[in-house]
Amino acid sequence: MDNKRRFLRLEAKDFLEMSPLKELDRQIKGRSFNVTPMGICFSSNICWEKGQVLLIDYFIPEELDSVKLKVAIVWSEFVDENNGYLTGGEIIDIDKEKETCFINYYFQKLKEYFFNR
Repeated sequence: MDNKRRFLRLEAKDFLEMSPLKELDRQIKGRSFNVTPMGICFSSNICWEKGQVLLIDYFIPEELDSVKLKVAIVWSEFVDENNGYLTGGEIIDIDKEKETCFINYYFQKLKEYFFNR
């Protein structure tokens, strides 16, 4: 089986705030499950529709700040009552001012993954 992913998915349990692109005043909280520079998997209490676009504030703990991501939903499935839905999305845009911060965060997690085993 071919693995089409270009980047290793790294576990992350970071806080997120999401808004559907058409409802920016609606804030939904969630938590990341894993992350790459190309995509994100996260949990929330909402079932997102494939193709739906979300604006996500991804809070990076070390920075005490967030990076704004625009994410297109690829899949969403119900896990259970306590965890809600697990959702995967493709990052289609990153706030240009903080893009380097997000990439550095990923590479820091990559370093931890390989050197803390």
